Amino acid sequence: MERSRVVLITHMYVLFSRISGAEVEMRVRPGDDVTLYSDCVWKHGFYTIWLKNSSHDHTVLKQHAHPHYSIVLNVCKQTSDLLVKNVNESDLGLYYCALEKKSSAKDKTQACSWEDVCYFGNRTTRLSFLDTMLQTTPTPTPPVSDCSVCWKLLVSVCSVCVLLSSTCVCCIYRYITKVTVEKRDDMGEREKSTSRKNDK
Repeated sequence: MERSRVVLITHMYVLFSRISGAEVEMRVRPGDDVTLYSDCVWKHGFYTIWLKNSSHDHTVLKQHAHPHYSIVLNVCKQTSDLLVKNVNESDLGLYYCALEKKSSAKDKTQACSWEDVCYFGNRTTRLSFLDTMLQTTPTPTPPVSDCSVCWKLLVSVCSVCVLLSSTCVCCIYRYITKVTVEKRDDMGEREKSTSRKNDK
């Protein structure tokens, strides 16, 4: 029984580690305001930063340097989301968040230096414009990225269901076998005690 638990836990870890690191695509119209959600939970001594990677640059977004970006604190989730106001073509690209901390270190000469320590989140968000053709004619199939996540979830849920049901069948079989053996032992004991009474 212990082996089946270890197999179950290992199987769950492998399945869910494949799903993590998802890319979310958000499609907006020019001029819209959009909130990008963070998966970096606050930690003591760290602060949340947002980074943008587009075809022509890689930028650390700072609220004061970019006036149409602002950090929105999500107290319930303990994250810092990014609000992009009045989206234009220069805002399109891949966004991700990280937790950053300045840490000091001393080298051989005892000189103090500062370095950044970053822990990146698992989620990236691709910001893109809605196509005008998509607005007039609805498409019957979801985007490819949505289908791949659906298939991963379907395969993982089915695998877990098969594993759990086989574990249940195994437990039921063991119980029935145990009860059957106990009944045989009781019947054998009764026959022996009955034959002893008859002998007396």
